[in-house]
Amino acid sequence: MQKRNFRWLLVIAAAFFILFIFPNLKASQNPAMVQVFEPDEASPLPFLFHMIKPGESLAQTLKNFIFYDYYPYGFVYFAYSALVILPLQWLGLLENTTLVMVVLRQMVSVLPLLAALLILVYLQDEFRTYRSFLIFGVLAAVPAVIQNNLWWHPDGLATLFVTLTLFFLVRDRLRFGGNFILAAVTCGLATATKLIGVYFFLSIALVLALGLIQKRINLWKAFKMGLVFLLVMAATYFVASPFLLSQWARTEFITTMKVQREAIASGYGIVYAKGLAAAWPIVHQYYGELVFLLVGIGCMLWGVFRGSRKLTYALILTWFIPLSVTTFFLTHMKFQYWMPVALPMISCLALILPEKVSSGHKLPVKNWVQLALMLLLAIQVGLFVAADKGIYREKLHRGINDPAILFYDSIDDSLNPVQNLPLKIEMDSRVYLPAKGSWTVDINYDLLNYPRVQDNQYDVLILMQQTIRDYLNPNAVGIDAAEFSQSQQFYRDADQSRVKGFKLLYQNDFGKIFISDDLYQVYYQHK
Repeated sequence: MQKRNFRWLLVIAAAFFILFIFPNLKASQNPAMVQVFEPDEASPLPFLFHMIKPGESLAQTLKNFIFYDYYPYGFVYFAYSALVILPLQWLGLLENTTLVMVVLRQMVSVLPLLAALLILVYLQDEFRTYRSFLIFGVLAAVPAVIQNNLWWHPDGLATLFVTLTLFFLVRDRLRFGGNFILAAVTCGLATATKLIGVYFFLSIALVLALGLIQKRINLWKAFKMGLVFLLVMAATYFVASPFLLSQWARTEFITTMKVQREAIASGYGIVYAKGLAAAWPIVHQYYGELVFLLVGIGCMLWGVFRGSRKLTYALILTWFIPLSVTTFFLTHMKFQYWMPVALPMISCLALILPEKVSSGHKLPVKNWVQLALMLLLAIQVGLFVAADKGIYREKLHRGINDPAILFYDSIDDSLNPVQNLPLKIEMDSRVYLPAKGSWTVDINYDLLNYPRVQDNQYDVLILMQQTIRDYLNPNAVGIDAAEFSQSQQFYRDADQSRVKGFKLLYQNDFGKIFISDDLYQVYYQHK
């Protein structure tokens, strides 16, 4: 039964994998189009290509691969991504951006996350009963899973390493043997991917404490095994982060991590709200109704104290707490931040599914409560599926009549008189502008201001109306008050179409195009 269920689950997972190929092929005709729809995909793409660029020697080729020079995410993510597209380089297909992106999205996001879901199913049911199919179905229907499967990002890989760590800790069963060491390895890989492995500190403290309480180990061995876990985890982290061997790469990495930490904690340019109230709209959209989540948390707690798999539920709980506190109270919320803990918690809903289905009118009260909870679960899955359809349909049709794509014609027409000049262009990150040989394009992810525009001597500014509205929002608070005041003055002028040193060429509901006064006088004034 167990092997048969596992084989059928693999078939279902394969069908699920294929389902995402179709939307992951869309709106990726070139890097500029990827930039419009997913800036987080487009930014690291050139660095990924550089990793697999053949050098003049083997040493140079290895250097290109190891020192990837884009450190918001770890080497594990980039190395795996690079290896995934390496066959495309051998076949001369790297110029096919659509193919590159579908391979990255499928192999780096979809595949690892499906593996993580199967591990969670095993932890709850070991593929023994019909519940395995229902648990997999519930997890696969969570909108956060659907959304994550539609981009190239490290969260699927990080979630896989998290679930593997839970798996090995459960499988070790407080014996502190080989599985405990493997848990340290996968925890180190989770840390090397996205730093989240450090949040396992409470789970490791738990297993050591349980080992002492149950007299599996003495105090000395508990200390020794805790130290071994830390050393193996740290060794794995450094082996999986070989760029740290270089001083300049270490410096760049530490600087990047500091900037990232500050941005995640505070916001990008403006202060992002934190706390439960600020996070709830995203949590509700991607993880379900409050009552559903409370039942999931209740099942997790019930499993700790009354379930047959107390260690499994205790490990999930101690993993759930630290990262949830950080996500809700110490950073601003993005849907992917909570996914590595939310999915293990949701898997605990397996407790409300009976191993054997009973029938009859004279059921105990406990069974009626169980039926009520199963009905709640069914309703939530129905809501998930409705949301999933919307997400899937949107991605399947992205790029069709999109305002950013349509705005490109306006850019092309407006800049036609200067199209052969070596223009230096500054544009917002979701503006569509395919590469042109004579143009240098700076993509803006931050606040603009006059000193920055003047220092860079831009010829053209392309601003989105939404960006202008966001930064002129009366409720927006700048992280740096003085700098934000400067930026607001710039955006206020842009809103009124009178940027100093520039003339407005064109505007519509999507964006505005400004050109420098000098170019305007030569190429536009007398037309």
